[in-house]
Amino acid sequence: MIAAGIVTHEPDLDRLRLNLEGICPQVDSVWVADNGSSNAAGISALVADFGNARILPLERNLGVATALNRLAEHAEADGAGWLVTLDQDSVSPAGMVEELYSRCSERIGIVTPYIVDRNKMTPEQHRALALPPVEQYRQPARRGAITSGSLVSLRVWREVGGYDDAFFIDYVDYDFNQRVFEAGYLIVRANRTFLLHEVGRATRTWLRIPRKDLSGRWAVEPFYTFGHSPERCYFKARNRVLFTRKHGRRLGITHEGIWQIPQQVALTVLFESQRPAKLAAFARGVRDGMRMPLG
Repeated sequence: MIAAGIVTHEPDLDRLRLNLEGICPQVDSVWVADNGSSNAAGISALVADFGNARILPLERNLGVATALNRLAEHAEADGAGWLVTLDQDSVSPAGMVEELYSRCSERIGIVTPYIVDRNKMTPEQHRALALPPVEQYRQPARRGAITSGSLVSLRVWREVGGYDDAFFIDYVDYDFNQRVFEAGYLIVRANRTFLLHEVGRATRTWLRIPRKDLSGRWAVEPFYTFGHSPERCYFKARNRVLFTRKHGRRLGITHEGIWQIPQQVALTVLFESQRPAKLAAFARGVRDGMRMPLG
């Protein structure tokens, strides 16, 4: 049995409808965990339009990690063995879950689709890529599997202790990935399918930077602005510090976690609006990340 779980907070209802229309026919059940949205009544009414979807109202914004754990608990109680985790604005094409599930095995902890960011690529451009059917993720964070679109083994979720509630938002998925790796499981990407997704409000810039893909090949690609709010910048900094404190001894000096913060700050100065507020948020995030106790 395969379930899907969507985390919402102040969602655009039209986009959420597209999300539900895409995923509901592909799975046995869908749970929508709402993190205290002001339009909760509209979300509930929308979910009621879909026969296999149910709402899981949370009393306030408990964060992405806690919402994902609640979704996994309900899916597991329903008898599901796998859970597709989705952001509120993602849209799943027909056949996505079938393709993801075809790549599952006892050694697999997570299977993801190829992520098509609306601001950077079209589905047609994805289909034109010369990619192998399946690629293996090697790192938890940089070019790591993201939450949205991931088909997660609930057995592995239970084994590694679920998502870490302390992360709230940002690096929730990357911390989970690292623990999946440490438990000896694989994380793979099924390239024959994709998820239509959106990361922040990305805008292309003049800067071109070298990046390594999953196969280890280097390419020079355009840099896109993040478009994140000051609040999100706070969590980006805080949780990178937490991630490094938690896993740094095992990861060593890699371009993940705290090592990304100077780059994030520099790119914010170069390309982002609200620079003073965002830089102050980065500073608070680093401070709080150093002070927070590790669970």
